[in-house]
Amino acid sequence: MNIDDRLIPIIDRLTNAVNQCYAAENASDQEREEDHCKCYAYTAGYSRSAMNNAIDDLSQIVKELRAGQD
Repeated sequence: MNIDDRLIPIIDRLTNAVNQCYAAENASDQEREEDHCKCYAYTAGYSRSAMNNAIDDLSQIVKELRAGQD
């Protein structure tokens, strides 16, 4: 698989996580009560998951690139 095709989903996941953080930050108290996705606890978990997955995926890509240099 092309490296670009592997990196773009990682970028997309991180972008979604950042957008989720902005949505929570900009939400009113009422919006947070009505939509759990706009609560800070949900947003923290969502973002942490995105970052952990990005770390795992990028680590795998680096490992494969290094193995290809040998």
